[in-house]
Amino acid sequence: MREKFFKYNNELLLFFLWLSVIGIFTTDYFRALLSIAMIGFTLVGLLSEKPKFWFKNLFNSKSLLALIISFLVVIPSVLYSNNLNYFSLRIQILIPFLVMPFAYAQMDEIPEKRKKIIIYTFVLGVIITAIQALVFYFNNQAEVNQAYLESRVMPTMVGHHPTFSLMCAFSIYLLYNSFKNESILLYKSIIIFITIFLIIFLHIFSVRAGLFSFYGLVLLVFYEQIILKKQYILSVSIFILCVIVAVFTFKFSPTVRNKLTNTQKDIDNYKNGGSANDQSLGSRMISYKNAIEITENSSWFLGCGLGDIEDLNNQIFAEKYPDISKKIIPHNQFLFYLASIGILGLLIFLASFYFPIITDFQNLNLLAHFLVISTAFLIEAFLTTQLGVAYTIIFILLFLNNTKTGIHRELV
Repeated sequence: MREKFFKYNNELLLFFLWLSVIGIFTTDYFRALLSIAMIGFTLVGLLSEKPKFWFKNLFNSKSLLALIISFLVVIPSVLYSNNLNYFSLRIQILIPFLVMPFAYAQMDEIPEKRKKIIIYTFVLGVIITAIQALVFYFNNQAEVNQAYLESRVMPTMVGHHPTFSLMCAFSIYLLYNSFKNESILLYKSIIIFITIFLIIFLHIFSVRAGLFSFYGLVLLVFYEQIILKKQYILSVSIFILCVIVAVFTFKFSPTVRNKLTNTQKDIDNYKNGGSANDQSLGSRMISYKNAIEITENSSWFLGCGLGDIEDLNNQIFAEKYPDISKKIIPHNQFLFYLASIGILGLLIFLASFYFPIITDFQNLNLLAHFLVISTAFLIEAFLTTQLGVAYTIIFILLFLNNTKTGIHRELV
């Protein structure tokens, strides 16, 4: 039995990583699947090595150690948090940043051919979700078009639309990489067709986070093709494609025009001091101001404590903005941590979370993922949700250079 486990432990690790990707798309319907998959991933990793070598292997993989530190940085704030229930909930959601890197440190890096299984599963999930959304849209056009004037979007199987838009943008980048590495003309043609479909969908879906990420990734492609590889023809082709899609969707898609109208309305309303109730941008701006106020009233150095940020934020909403029905936490991961754990904790988080890409800046897949996640951090407290944590850590581990020196490989 034990010999069979060590014969197939790499396959088991890949299976649970694959199951985690499935869990990302089904979390609104079967929340336990994502937890089961990440627990399975962790157990396989830990059982693959003797406990006495666990920490030595971890210290041989500095990037994985850094990811764990990005989790541990919030723990000391328990000492000055009053709401321990909220603190425990946040820690429970963040725990994959502790256990999954620790487990992966006991394993060899996933081979490139096997990574494709995860990538294609993820892209297929995005395609299916996009088709489902478009089918709903074409069957309910008037309703959906009106929703875009009211800070709402077309429903998708992934309920959190900003996260799905980020996933869609990242899928386009992954398809671009597949196109570069594909030699068979038929497969290249299929990839081009799917890529164009997702680009058009992303613009029709018209979620600001996804569009911002997409054009950030386009800049990354230009950096790769123009600066690194001097491939000007491909760069011009990509630029022309983006311009055509942008003009086409703006001219023919009501969702794009309505989203722009709604955005301008939100901005004007906020500038003129109008109520931010049911106003997406206005509510976010207030949540940012609340984060700064909480920091000023508690401690710039240590913050208010992770357990208390929601209570203090709700208190400000109740006192200063009683008309707002939906009291959102600071929708910016950096400001959320500034208010929760102070500038010291925020700086440690930034240094440890971004350490993998700082030390491996030529890893363009990892760089692309961090670019997308950084976009999410700007518009969401992304690491306060199970979906955000899972999506973040799964693809960091997938694309991380996990080559270690002196790693032990002994049977338990």
